[in-house]
Amino acid sequence: MGGMPWLALTASLPGLVALVALVFTWVSVGQTGTELRIAEQGQITTRFNAAVSHLGSQSLDLRLGGIYALERIMQDSPSDQSRVVSVLSAYVRTHTPVPAGGFADMSALTPPIPDADVTAATDVLAQRPLGKDGRARVDWQRADLRNMRLRSRFAPNTADLPDQRYLPFSFADLHRADLRFSAFEGVDLHGALCSGANMAFTYFSNVNLQDVIMNAVDLSHATLNEANLRGADLENAILVNTKLTRADLSHANLRNVDLEEANLSGANLHLADLTGADLTGVDLTGANLDQARGVPAALLKR
Repeated sequence: MGGMPWLALTASLPGLVALVALVFTWVSVGQTGTELRIAEQGQITTRFNAAVSHLGSQSLDLRLGGIYALERIMQDSPSDQSRVVSVLSAYVRTHTPVPAGGFADMSALTPPIPDADVTAATDVLAQRPLGKDGRARVDWQRADLRNMRLRSRFAPNTADLPDQRYLPFSFADLHRADLRFSAFEGVDLHGALCSGANMAFTYFSNVNLQDVIMNAVDLSHATLNEANLRGADLENAILVNTKLTRADLSHANLRNVDLEEANLSGANLHLADLTGADLTGVDLTGANLDQARGVPAALLKR
């Protein structure tokens, strides 16, 4: 009878051995996985440093290679997207600065086309994955981006695009940027900072400009038909000859705005504040002026 416990233990040894082997394998696999992740992160860091070094090259081909290498890093390592956004934003700003003396002269009305590397950088930022930016945001303040094109593949003839199909520029910093003759199609600029920017002759189509900060912006001769400008801050803006037909300007701040000869036919100005606005020759045919402030009584009777 005394040998029975040993017999039982002997019988259980294969199971214990198997359990120990399983635990050992699990630990080994976990350690291997950790080592692989460390190795992969090291490779990403090496690739990132190489790509950034190429951005400073005198060769256009190498600069383009660096830009597209950063795009691939965003795809392979989402946690590094915020760094890529910051680097490419800085690249655009430093390669296209607004002149120290102010916006470039445009008397000839022949805006330059952005250089190929700048266009590549703006396109990479436009096509980046959503929801991976962390605290980073596109920062093009004081950048000279005249004649730039930001166009979603889904923009033409498409109203109310799903969020994932808008180009992601919400809360972008475009303060004092020169964007004359640019085009934004299917772009999300919700909450963007555009104060003091020059957007004359700019074209907007299916763009979300809700809550955008555009105080003192120059939007003269721009086209914003059917634009969503709900809650936008346009105080002291210049909107001379601007097309805003059927635009949603409800709750917008339009104090002291120059709207001379602007077209706001069919626009929604519900609860908008137009105190001090220059409404000389403005077209308000069919506009919703319900509870709008600062509108002369003569215009309200039309």
